[in-house]
Amino acid sequence: MSSQHPVARSLRSHPSRRASSDTRRRLLRCAVAAVLPAASLSAGALAVGTPAWAAPTSAPAILTPTAATGTNGFYRGPVTVNLSATDAVNGVQRLEYRLGNAAPFQTAASAAAPYPASLAGSVQISQQGTTAVGYRAVGGDGSVESVRTITIRIDTVAPVVSWPGIVDGHIGHTATLIPTRTDPAPGSGGVFIHRMWIDGTEVTPLPVATSTLATGGHTISVIASDAAGNAARFDQAFAVTTSFADLDTLVGGFVTSGAISAAAGDGLRATLAEAAEAADPTAAVRVLNQFVAAAQRATEPGPVRDTLVGDARYLEQQVTGTLPADPPTGMTVTPTAGPDPIPAAKPLEASTNFPGATFRVLYFSATKGFRHDHIPDTALLIEQLGKQYGFDVDIWDPRLAPASLPSTPFTSAADLAKYRTIIFSSPVDGTNPNSTPDADALNAAELAAFKEYIQAGGGYVGLHGASDAIHNVPWYRDLVGAWFTNHPGGQNGEGTCGSCINVRVNTEDPTNPAVAHLPKTWLTIDELYNFDHNPRAEVHTLLSLDESSYQRSLNSGNAATNPLRLMGGDHPIAWCQEYDGGREFSLILGHDRAQYYRDPFTRILLSGIHWTAGQTEANCATFRQTRTLISADAAGGALDPDSAAAAAALLDDAQAAYLQRDHNTATTSLNRIIAITGNPAAGSPVARAELDRQVRQLRDWMLSLNQS
Repeated sequence: MSSQHPVARSLRSHPSRRASSDTRRRLLRCAVAAVLPAASLSAGALAVGTPAWAAPTSAPAILTPTAATGTNGFYRGPVTVNLSATDAVNGVQRLEYRLGNAAPFQTAASAAAPYPASLAGSVQISQQGTTAVGYRAVGGDGSVESVRTITIRIDTVAPVVSWPGIVDGHIGHTATLIPTRTDPAPGSGGVFIHRMWIDGTEVTPLPVATSTLATGGHTISVIASDAAGNAARFDQAFAVTTSFADLDTLVGGFVTSGAISAAAGDGLRATLAEAAEAADPTAAVRVLNQFVAAAQRATEPGPVRDTLVGDARYLEQQVTGTLPADPPTGMTVTPTAGPDPIPAAKPLEASTNFPGATFRVLYFSATKGFRHDHIPDTALLIEQLGKQYGFDVDIWDPRLAPASLPSTPFTSAADLAKYRTIIFSSPVDGTNPNSTPDADALNAAELAAFKEYIQAGGGYVGLHGASDAIHNVPWYRDLVGAWFTNHPGGQNGEGTCGSCINVRVNTEDPTNPAVAHLPKTWLTIDELYNFDHNPRAEVHTLLSLDESSYQRSLNSGNAATNPLRLMGGDHPIAWCQEYDGGREFSLILGHDRAQYYRDPFTRILLSGIHWTAGQTEANCATFRQTRTLISADAAGGALDPDSAAAAAALLDDAQAAYLQRDHNTATTSLNRIIAITGNPAAGSPVARAELDRQVRQLRDWMLSLNQS
């Protein structure tokens, strides 16, 4: 008796079957699956051997280049997909692929019978955009494996920038220039303006009011890139024109801004109207000359006077037909290098032991909320700095394992004492109302150990998201300086930070070693935090943001027409202080991974480590520190009550003057406190000496601010 199952036997022998051998095989599989008991299909039963009809198996596709050549996971050129499959029983007949889920399959590689047990092939993909590449193998018996998919993102085309307000190379004197930025479909999008120049002077990317430009020829230049990092430079040459209507509008705007008085404005507009209605060019020129004289009387030398006089002279040339020939206009586009991806960073080890190291620091970046992608780069940088400058580093962040301590080092102040400073590198937790509720960055016992460590003279460096942690402990807010609340958005075309925008930074205390290497103002790109309050009154500000340089950023949503809500014009972003017995240094820039590969930025961080670790000295005096000293000495009897009250009042006066940027008045008040400390009747020698030291530091700070 035949051992074949009857259904299978009938399918093979039925005289009316005309299907191909492939069709018969598929029918056989369905029949077997339908009639065999479930128990016979168990893993054990199937493990006896590979059925003759089993489909081949493809290995996961491998891309060449392996890593994306552009930013944000995009390739900026063709990608080779390397395929391979095996079928030890029936051999592999061909490898197939398709571009998109609905596209037909194409052959990537094929073999002739007898089919090999393995087959490899490759295909180059250049299709722009995000493509789901499906691939599969076909066996020697015609069996087809299930489709596998790999996603490839390719964008090789730079974005396009244009200035729609400029028509035929000209624009009026009361317009606002806002560029249109597009990335040709199916591009990567996220167009970001990296740099911008007006007539060769670099500025942050903002709308351009033509009223700030003289009439005549100008050039606006930008470098823009898309999310893939394709970039180009766009140089737009154009001419600013004016008219009687434009000049009338400008006068009204200057009155509104307070640049000229209402009475002067009325007179200028009346004179301008008379010139516009003059019977002939000679009369118009005569009245325009009167306008010029009146404008000079109504304004001080500067941009407002230059605009009024310059437009009047332009109109004189216009009515007499003597305007010079138009300068060359038009757009020039030049391909340029865009941002490149930064390879993934890995710290060296959990605990270093560098030859010659003289102290040890703790790097703490464990997160229970948002995870910043700069953390591995920063950990690696700190270890590299330690190796170069002679300090060891311990890392506590389980997500950096194995380059992390096995358990928390925040066990006690005595255990933490082996660290000269502790670097809080964006240890964001869930205590921010904007985050999902979670545990604090440090639990109660860990926080108590850390607080005792600071009070015993320990050091603290707060980096970027350190201000977005432990929002429920006011002591920590005072330590870090301020709590994060929000930040403006950005564009993925920046390359390494989709929430970063351009900003002008002010160097406030050039005598401090941390920022002494920086110019008075400088440009950078980073994520720009807003805070729960302005910390200036409590800390020693080192760097601040020029809010006017990004409040209407072209790179932040619709800020060009809907200004960002920031900190009211005064925006510290890096500071230092002596607080509750310890040394504290906060650098709240540093979201962008690229910052940790830029020497000016890393020098700020290194200096903060050295100062908080007690390896260098710097003036980080604060009004809060001195006020606390006066109060404590008065309460303890170390200062005479009347002297303490007088010193406290003068300190309040000095701080108020400082906050108004009146550094001379602040200096005068501080000098009067120094005079009090020189009076033996004011208190004990020790108390007077320490108060004198702190107040002299405050005075030196005021003098440096006055000079800068």
